[in-house]
Amino acid sequence: MSHAHTRAESGESAPFHFETTWRVAEAVEPVWDVLSAIDDWPGWWPGLAWVHAVDGTLAEGSRAQIGVRSPLGLSLSMMLRIEAIDPPRQVVLSAEGDLRGTGVWTLRRSGPLTVIDAVWCVTTTRLAPRLLRPLSARMHAAVMAAGETGLRRRLSARA
Repeated sequence: MSHAHTRAESGESAPFHFETTWRVAEAVEPVWDVLSAIDDWPGWWPGLAWVHAVDGTLAEGSRAQIGVRSPLGLSLSMMLRIEAIDPPRQVVLSAEGDLRGTGVWTLRRSGPLTVIDAVWCVTTTRLAPRLLRPLSARMHAAVMAAGETGLRRRLSARA
């Protein structure tokens, strides 16, 4: 998946690249609706400790503060900002805080499924993520897998 590469600044780690694909048996629009309800994420996405939509809208420039808890107990906090949005197909995000970089989430229909591709390229100044770098892909994958499972449950509960 293509993405904007984040260059490390002084004192930051080399970039972490994470690519995830979710597949859910639902149309794109209902999936977008659930993903757009940012404040609701912790209710269905284990690993997201808290979310606060700062601006209350989903538009370019909107921000949300989020807290992530990894399976190993590592907590990360960051401010996400929408850099570009094309509902219900794509959102481009920037992250500042414990992680700095960019993320692109793309939704598309593939037969009976909606496929969600998420790509993140981030750096950090924190020591713990650097020391745990060999495990970072697994921790990210675990948090994202829990998110995919939670999204499926949320969508089936809405049906």
